[in-house]
Amino acid sequence: MTKKILVPIDGSECSMKALKKAAELGRFYEAELTLVTVVDSGRFISVDFKQDMINSSIEAGQDMLHKATETLVDYTFGVKSTYRLGDIANEIITMSEENDYDLIVMGSRGLGALTRVLLGGVSLKVVCHASCSVHVVK
Repeated sequence: MTKKILVPIDGSECSMKALKKAAELGRFYEAELTLVTVVDSGRFISVDFKQDMINSSIEAGQDMLHKATETLVDYTFGVKSTYRLGDIANEIITMSEENDYDLIVMGSRGLGALTRVLLGGVSLKVVCHASCSVHVVK
């Protein structure tokens, strides 16, 4: 049975370090990697041009996923990428459960201004609520 690692990325330095670590672990375990970025559609609730902002965020996310996937051209165990809309932590947790991931590898902090604490809010929520193991990279 193929091992599967989920790698949430947001373009931050921590998420890029997590991507590198996921590739190392994936090579060791011969695991397929799935890169995901989540567009937090809830943060645009009060914006008059909400759909334009969401579309712009989706495009940026797809570009980021494409660039991240290009860094893994020599990865031989399979790389997928996708994006989701919704609450970031909830989407990561749901995706990991729906697809039976063996491991989530993610950065300790993201790009958000409020996440500059010891462990980011998204990381903490995923660690506490995911049903699979979570490897947090600093």
